[in-house]
This record gives sequence, structure tokens and C-alpha cells, in this order.
Amino acid sequence: MRKAWAVCLLELKKVFQKKQSYFLMFAMPLIFTLIFGGLSGDGSSDRMKLAVVDDDQSTLSKGFLQSVKENELFTLVPESKQQAEQKVKDKKLGGMLYIPKGFEEQMMAKEDPKVVFKHGPEFTSATAISQMINQSLTKIKMELAASLQSSRLTGEDWKPVFSAITKETSTASTAVHKIEVKKGKAQSKLNNQSASSAGFSIMFVMIVMMSVSGTILEAKKSGVWYRMMSTPISRFELMAGFFLAFFILGWIQFGILMAATSVLFDIQWGDPLGIAVLVSALLLCVVGLGLFIAGFVTTTEQQSALGNIVIISTCMLGGVFWPLDVVPKFMQKIAEFVPQTWAMKGFTELVARSGGVADITLPVAVLLLFSAVFLVVGMSRVRFE
Repeated sequence: MRKAWAVCLLELKKVFQKKQSYFLMFAMPLIFTLIFGGLSGDGSSDRMKLAVVDDDQSTLSKGFLQSVKENELFTLVPESKQQAEQKVKDKKLGGMLYIPKGFEEQMMAKEDPKVVFKHGPEFTSATAISQMINQSLTKIKMELAASLQSSRLTGEDWKPVFSAITKETSTASTAVHKIEVKKGKAQSKLNNQSASSAGFSIMFVMIVMMSVSGTILEAKKSGVWYRMMSTPISRFELMAGFFLAFFILGWIQFGILMAATSVLFDIQWGDPLGIAVLVSALLLCVVGLGLFIAGFVTTTEQQSALGNIVIISTCMLGGVFWPLDVVPKFMQKIAEFVPQTWAMKGFTELVARSGGVADITLPVAVLLLFSAVFLVVGMSRVRFE
């Protein structure tokens, strides 16, 4: 294997002698992670903001807004009607909730009160928010009915009773606490930053692998390939040298990216053994894909063009740019046939759910299956003469 290692070291040296390689391998993934990962945050900052305009300013309208504020779906921002409408028009806010004058009078007359929810056509959560508003209105009606009944029995004013009831129901609603269940020790969630780190690391490793796997075509074009074949080196040793170079280069790139994102973005990658197994399976698949495409083209330019088209399109399909649950069901089914989908599933198990090697058995098995198919077909297309 000494000759294979010599070929491996020669290829690695050629890659790291090019200054542009460092930018493509390390700078670009970090820049993409910073840009796309910063588009959304976590926790309460992710809650949608809605303007609220209360022109009634009554006991019931305030009680209704208090009930609405108890949800975790959106945040209410007090605004004037004119400012709210302008911000919704400018898309600075998702929508506005408007309570006109006469809200309390309608409620007291047992009429359906008029509450206006205004939003743009691109606002995708309108149905959920409308349901939440209707639930709050139903809750207020029940509390008002109880307050009026108590007032008739005791002769007291209904408003203090209503305030007491709403306070009690508000306190009772906090009795349910959400607990996030994980498979192992609790770690960071797979937030937008974590997903971007994993996804863009995958994408740029694939782009680099596609570029360096084209060195076989370049070696054939320049005649270096045939000169190496004339030396006392077997075909196995020659291909093993190239394969090792690509695999080690991929691990160097992925390892540095994981270390950098841990420091810069506080990404916790999870179980080290699980990461080692998953990344190794992914790299085998990526190297196999590079050789697979190299077997069907004749020039490095064709390899680069076709490879980048395949990588970008499958990354979009496989959940690198956005979560798969936002695309239609038939697209999710198609995504099962691209390796990036299974790589992202593996990282989700390790990072978001604190899983181990046993939890990524299926993603690793599928990636190895992809690897076997790509390598067998790719190696069968290599011409040594």
C-alpha cells in the first residue's frame, strides 16, 4: 500500500497548494451558515408578531386580548390602527388584530362580536390564528355568562367577578408544562443554525469532492495517468490512492468545519462515535458519486458542470436549504432517493435528539447502499488503457 499512499499524498498536496481551495472548502460553508442560519432564531423570538388595535378599551376587550396573549403561536404588538395597517402593508408584521368600538355592547347583548383579523395573502398561519381567536372568544363568552349569573345571585357588579374568573382561568392554563423528550442527555436543539451548519457542510464537501474527483479525467488528458500506469503500480493501488486522497480530504474539510461551527456558532454535534460513523458513510457516498459522474463524462469541465447541477438540485430536494416538512408530500417521497436526505436525518438524530450509533443505523445503511451503487458503477466505467 506504500504506492497507494504516495498517490494519496501527491493528490492532497496538489489540492492544498491552491489558495482558492481554502476559500471553497472552509470560508464559503461558514459564510452560508452565518447568512442562512441567522434568518431565524429560537424560542420566543420565533413567535409571529401581530399588531393589535383595541378601539373598545372595555373590560371584555381587555379580557379577550389577555386570553389571546396566553397562546404561544404569536406575539401581540400594540399599535394605532393607521400604523398597524401600514406595517402589515409593508410586511413588517404578519397581520393585525382589530377590535372595533361596541365589542362589549355586542357581547352583553349576546351577539357575535366583530373582531377583524387582517393579513397578507402570503401569511401561511392565518387559519391557525383564526382558530385561536375563535377559541378565545368562546372562552370570554363562557366567563361573561358565569360573571352575569353570579351578579344576579349576589347583586354585585359583574366586572370584578369577571376579572377574578379570567385571572383564575389564566393561572390554571399555566398548569401544563411542556417537556422536550430526548433519547439521551439533553443538548442543543436542531435550530436553524444547526441545520444550516450540517446542511452546508454536506453541500460544500460534495462540491469539493466533485471537483477533486475530476483529477482522474485531468490526469488522463495530460498523460499523467498513462505514465503512472507504465510504472510498477497495480490498478488497485492506483485507484486506492485516489480514493484515500478523496476520503481523507473530505474528513479534513468536515472536521475543520465542525470545529469552526462549534466555536463560532456554538453548535453541539453530539455523540463523537456517531458523528464518525455517519460522516464516514457520507464521505464514501460522496466519493462514489464523484467517481460515478466521472465515469460518464470525458472532461473536467463536464464533470464540474454536471456535478454542480446534480449537487445543488439534490441538496434542495434533500433538506439542506429548508426543512422537508415544508414541501409537498410527493416531494418528500422523492427526497428519499437522494443521499442528502439520509445524511440530514442522521444529523437530526445525533444533534437534535442526542442519539447514538444505534439511532442512525438506518441513515448509515442507506448511505452505504448509495455508496456501493455509485462505486460499483463508477469503477466499472474507469478506463485504464
